Amino acid sequence: MKTFALLLALLCAGVAQAQTTYRWVDQDGKVHYGDRPPPPQAAREVQEKRFTAPAADKQLPYAVRLAMGNYPVTLYVSGDCDSACKLGRDHLNKRGIPFSEKSIATNEEIAALRQLQGGGEVAVPVLQVGTKTVKGFLGSGWDSVLDAAGYPTTAGR
Repeated sequence: MKTFALLLALLCAGVAQAQTTYRWVDQDGKVHYGDRPPPPQAAREVQEKRFTAPAADKQLPYAVRLAMGNYPVTLYVSGDCDSACKLGRDHLNKRGIPFSEKSIATNEEIAALRQLQGGGEVAVPVLQVGTKTVKGFLGSGWDSVLDAAGYPTTAGR
């Protein structure tokens, strides 16, 4: 139990700043954890772990990081989608929602998007939040899916 508490404390410290943690087994088979490497003669097996969080994620509000982990957002666009795709992109940016953008151009990409949408005609933009997809841009429809995923309604919250 003490080892678990020590490991938990080290993990918490690693979130605040990049930290290297060492795990080693001594001559008697006892497992140790520490922030410094063990003396060479004291350890049979040493593992070095580095705990870091991506710099961009550290700056995001907790609610956004949590939603991103559970419900990543992807915006599907195409080269000939101007105003609707721009409105959708602007809407996501206004809410401060991190998203990946995929441009659909090839027949294979169109077929994959058709399957993602559940068949039918492919129309962009398409918003994917976790496993939910929304065809076309309608702010209230997008907000409904984003709200259900736990994303904040405005940037910075």
